[in-house]
Amino acid sequence: MQMLSALLLILMFLPVMISMAFMPYLTRETVSFGVSVSEDNYRSEPLRRLRKTYASISLTINAILFILCIYSSVQSKDGLEQNTALGIYISIMVAASIALNLIFHFKMKKLRSSLPSAPAAKSVLAVDTGFRRNKLILSNYWFLIHAAVIAASTLIVLVNYDKIPSTIAMKFDFQGEVINSAAKSYWTVLSPNLMQIVMTLIFLFINWSILRSKQQIYAGDPERSIRQNTLFRRRWSMFTIVSGLAMVLLLSFIQLNMLHPMDTGVILSVSIAIPAFVVLFAVTLSFNTGQGGSRISRRPAGSKVQPVDDDSHWKLGSIYFNPQDPSIFVEKRAGIGWTMNFAHPAGWIVLAGVAIAIVASLVFSG
Repeated sequence: MQMLSALLLILMFLPVMISMAFMPYLTRETVSFGVSVSEDNYRSEPLRRLRKTYASISLTINAILFILCIYSSVQSKDGLEQNTALGIYISIMVAASIALNLIFHFKMKKLRSSLPSAPAAKSVLAVDTGFRRNKLILSNYWFLIHAAVIAASTLIVLVNYDKIPSTIAMKFDFQGEVINSAAKSYWTVLSPNLMQIVMTLIFLFINWSILRSKQQIYAGDPERSIRQNTLFRRRWSMFTIVSGLAMVLLLSFIQLNMLHPMDTGVILSVSIAIPAFVVLFAVTLSFNTGQGGSRISRRPAGSKVQPVDDDSHWKLGSIYFNPQDPSIFVEKRAGIGWTMNFAHPAGWIVLAGVAIAIVASLVFSG
């Protein structure tokens, strides 16, 4: 069982480790470690060396941590030790990634002034007034499939309520052992359905925010930039819908186990395989698409046009704070996807809503 859990951990965390190391290659080619540059400068030799150095250091640090984590997982005597080792690994990995990004952000700020024509180049802003008329996301009607699965799961457990054992296994460790159980009640039986509803609403909101996020067009080649950004949004909209459905199905599987208790190996495999699928899907999409669609139809030579320099609004290269910008959602500079304008009051309302949803999920999960 320990070897199985170690294998599943590899499937889940190895792609994440690789994507973290190569994230500077996935950002827009107008951003280098949170600093605005032209495409031409992004492809210059100094910035190529900087990205290679970052990737090498990140891979080395994460590989060491990952090997130690897998070794601890295999050697663990029980699920508690394994969960503790995993928690420590994730915490150190996140802290190391943040520290490394900050170090290279400040390196990049110092290097920027020495880049060819970087300080003197005229920046250009491009706006497409018809951008919103493009089909930017998949329809929210796709979430009706999620709703149908939730309704069917709820109906099945209610109809078969008397067949459910008096004591229900609620949580398992990475070795498949039950670490939390509860007496049968309508609350415990229906809690996965409540989690499904919360998660579906979150994914639906994410899909809506992809549509409403601020457009970002590179003036060096606006037509190509529009095509890239449109495909970028559509692909991540598809990911949102598919990954949301996968997590809803996982919770339905947990409910099925209440009715017909299964082998712990099957439970462990399915419970980690589905999140691993979501992670692999996200990593594959990141490498194929890039931030803002930067890896779609990539030109052999970069434009010398300098993008609008709004670095002053990006604190530490990754936190957007611009009171003059009415946008709530903007593209990330560090990573793939979107972040919020933390100077917009609605951004804090969104944060509060996410926090409430997380707390609700924890309550429903027992």
